[in-house]
Amino acid sequence: MTLLLLVGLGWLSLRTVLLLSQVSRHSSEARLGRAFQQELRDRGLIDFPPRP
Repeated sequence: MTLLLLVGLGWLSLRTVLLLSQVSRHSSEARLGRAFQQELRDRGLIDFPPRP
């Protein structure tokens, strides 16, 4: 019973660590993408997004 509890806690902690690493990686990639789009806008290579 204790082994089952330890395996369950280990699985949950590993899942949490993997989820947090995906979130932090995605946010840095998103920042890089926004900076790249801004650079293209500054150079006049793409249009500004339309205002709603």
